[in-house]
Amino acid sequence: MPFTAAHPALVLPLTYLPPRWYSLTGLVVGSMTPDFEYFGRVQLIQQHGHTLWGLLYFDVPLGLLLAYLYHGVARNALIDNLPPFLQSRLAPFKALNWHAFFKSRVWVVLASLLVGASSHLFWDAFTHEWGFFVERIPLLQTTITLGDWTLPTAKVLQHGSTAVGILLVGWGILRLPKTDLTPTERWRDYWWVVAGSLALVVGIRIIGGLTFSNFGNVVVAVISGGLWGLLLGALATRVRAK
Repeated sequence: MPFTAAHPALVLPLTYLPPRWYSLTGLVVGSMTPDFEYFGRVQLIQQHGHTLWGLLYFDVPLGLLLAYLYHGVARNALIDNLPPFLQSRLAPFKALNWHAFFKSRVWVVLASLLVGASSHLFWDAFTHEWGFFVERIPLLQTTITLGDWTLPTAKVLQHGSTAVGILLVGWGILRLPKTDLTPTERWRDYWWVVAGSLALVVGIRIIGGLTFSNFGNVVVAVISGGLWGLLLGALATRVRAK
């Protein structure tokens, strides 16, 4: 799969539209939501998230849940514990009252989630052997030889587009205006909680038969553990503050 964090690159151009036409959270979260079926299963198995009907009954509802988990649980603790060059650009997002925003713009948020998830499927259609366009464009069914390596063209496109996507997402973040940071207390153990969750999930999967030769499932396990860690780290931060 193209790396999940690269997928928002495809919806970034939509942010040049008038702000009332879109939800940035909806677009970004929606663009990554189909892969969360992998993270929930902790393996590269999907039945719902990457289907057209799944856009409606799986991706949009799950995307809304993820948006609430991010803004309501993970967001502030994550931003407060980022390096200053990221924190100074993302800190203004801490002021967003997500629930109030959603209530005032329900259909914009839902439409943005749908557009974001659709962009994910569109991208995947060019980069998977079973992809809609791969099955219909002969060029994408060919192979490319690089030294001793022979790879499907779709696979090369997958990894190449992932690299470009990550660069574009990084560029988009760095273009955000910097703000003067108000002093916040960084919890040095926050990232230890995240790392511990990651190690626990990967360890459980190894006990369950995960081998490092299956690189895709290893990546999914690492991301899944990290995501759970962001939630646990945020909850632990709140408990510590009481």
